[in-house]
Amino acid sequence: MSPRLIKTEAVVEGRVEERWTLVEDDATPEYDDANPPAVIGTPTPRVTARTRLDGSARYTSDIKLPAQLEAAVLRSPHANAKLTAIDVEAARAVPGVRCVVTPDDDLPAYGGSALLTAEPGYAGAAVAAVAAESAEAAEAALAALAPQWEELGFIINMDVAADAQHFIEDPTEYERGDVDAALEGAAHVVEAEYRVPAQLHNSMEPHCAVAEWRGEDLTVWSSTQAIYEGRAELARAFGIPAERVRVICEFMGGGFGSKFGVGPEGVLAAALAKRSRHPVRLVYSRREENLTAGYRSEARGELRLGADADGTLRGIEASVVMGLGSDGWTYPILEPMKAVYKCDNVRGFVLPVAQNLGPTAAFRAPGVMEGTFMLEIALDELADAVGMDPLELRRINYVEDDQQAGRPYSSKNLLDCYDRAAELAGWPDRDGLRSEGRIRRGMGMATQIWWGGGGPPAYAEVRVGRDARPMLEIGMQDLGTGVTTACAMITAERLGVSPQEVLVLAGDTTRAGHGPASGGSMTLASVAPAVRAAAHDSRAQLLDLAADMFEIAASDLTLEDGEIRSVDGTLRRPITDLTGKLGNAWVTGRGSRSPNPDGMSVNTFGCQIAQVAVDTHTGVARVERIVAVHDIGRVVNPMGARSQAMGGILQGIGYALMEERVVDPTTGTVVNAGFEDYKVPTIADLPEVVCEFVDRPDPNLALGIKGLGEPPIIPTAGAIGNALAHALGVRLREAPFTPRRILEALS
Repeated sequence: MSPRLIKTEAVVEGRVEERWTLVEDDATPEYDDANPPAVIGTPTPRVTARTRLDGSARYTSDIKLPAQLEAAVLRSPHANAKLTAIDVEAARAVPGVRCVVTPDDDLPAYGGSALLTAEPGYAGAAVAAVAAESAEAAEAALAALAPQWEELGFIINMDVAADAQHFIEDPTEYERGDVDAALEGAAHVVEAEYRVPAQLHNSMEPHCAVAEWRGEDLTVWSSTQAIYEGRAELARAFGIPAERVRVICEFMGGGFGSKFGVGPEGVLAAALAKRSRHPVRLVYSRREENLTAGYRSEARGELRLGADADGTLRGIEASVVMGLGSDGWTYPILEPMKAVYKCDNVRGFVLPVAQNLGPTAAFRAPGVMEGTFMLEIALDELADAVGMDPLELRRINYVEDDQQAGRPYSSKNLLDCYDRAAELAGWPDRDGLRSEGRIRRGMGMATQIWWGGGGPPAYAEVRVGRDARPMLEIGMQDLGTGVTTACAMITAERLGVSPQEVLVLAGDTTRAGHGPASGGSMTLASVAPAVRAAAHDSRAQLLDLAADMFEIAASDLTLEDGEIRSVDGTLRRPITDLTGKLGNAWVTGRGSRSPNPDGMSVNTFGCQIAQVAVDTHTGVARVERIVAVHDIGRVVNPMGARSQAMGGILQGIGYALMEERVVDPTTGTVVNAGFEDYKVPTIADLPEVVCEFVDRPDPNLALGIKGLGEPPIIPTAGAIGNALAHALGVRLREAPFTPRRILEALS
């Protein structure tokens, strides 16, 4: 196979990127009814389970190097201010302090902005940093800095920022057809305003980094979703070749989109390490995590939907304000309005406003989750106006092709999701849930769309030595989703061994192949075909060697259950009979990810139905059951996929019922930045979850795999909102649906 350099198109969370990438032709045969997979599709425990459970898994904050220093950051307590004085010498005089840096020092930039600022524009902005022999000494040095401030005016209200035209980016507009005429001629029109809150990531592992310089070579351990992007960030920041930078992420405690690259914490730790000539560790506190590490954008949307008397959509109009704080980008909040339902006339505006608050960051289906919440509740309101069953309204407005791009989807099984979800939930009998007592029950639904087709570049290498235990090298990180296990399963499938026998080496930029970032539901869909190709290459080489050894044609041999077997059954020998003769040599297979097909859109689809119970005396809502059916192509590990779905659903329940950042309007500061005040859902909040997948491989993708990271969270809050309306007979249009809001709606 000869490599080719090609230009390909990738869609990452709605943003289209053109990339040149090096690929090789993949000669691996696809699975079919006559040649079904034996390992893929089988529920499989994580290959890292024992390591995680016995405590030997090493996370970034566990790294302890000789002479390592602890870093701490002085952060602004004000929403907008100027630093007027700071006592650097007093901080340096604290015993154990090795390095103090302020905005006056020559420090590298991060993302085009200064690491430290004397004019902080939000409470939590980094102003100075120290590195000391202990965390206690570092905190004492921060206190000794004794900063003095000139407080300035601030804007934290999203609507005020919009009126003042404080934009982070230019407003965006989308239009097709004639919306005004369509809405004017519609038999039914609904118009309403919807609001969604800022949601804080609260990953189990906070942002952290450990940096060490050895001469001109830099190694950074980082809790990151993107080791290669992190390597590029550090190379740019310090003006050194990327080959002199190594980024490691062995184990990771979640990111949900907030940890692309090494972040300012990684660059700052490296800067302190360079100045102090010691390794430096920087770990955010929980409060820092919720002030400066990012959050899901708050948003307000004004929607108008029009339909004919039979429910056919005629027009959709959406005007949305997104509060992006001090930094961020315009997340694809209009995507559901543009794509989910057949409608020739669609118009949308997005105003991305700046506020004196911390920066937003991608948060599991950024934009699309918020837009889905608004659209799905509005669509239920339209169903009420038309006098139609909400599921039937969605069916008659089903669309087969991508309306924006004017091309077909590579595969779409949304109608199957509707059918199965309705059957599992008992949708036809949903009105039987309702009653007029204190506890009222209801059922609601919502539709999901996302991308997740993956794509190049992604590479893998599979080596087999004399002990016959395959070693898979992939240059990617597992942020806790189980992608490592899925890749072990794919390798095991080709080489005839158990997934537990495959040693997966990942999370290090010195590994054999570049891997994708863990985000946008891209990871497994990108890397899986490369892993399969590498494993198949190793398999082909092993069978060629076996053919020479046993004097049987390679085409008449196979690898199964740790044995070399002839097709006619006359030969069954342990693989080690062959590999044991390799000595110190390796059989090495290589694979790369080919591009997705031209002229097709690759998306995932799904449907969720929520059943809720509401206490009308207290306003407390409880989700009793979620039925989730998603179309994600081939399911590699059903056990891992179900776990992913349940995690996304639980996050969606938090968004719908309890999570809401609160900002003091008089000071501009976040008042619930800790777990004692910011309520996140726990396992006690998880209802009965009935989860199924269509599990139909996409015929136009290698291995037929699409991503699952984002889809489960997207429709949950909208389905819960519609279930509450069904139970109570009143609409709630602002999340979270707290007891106060429910009681106000009932009053």
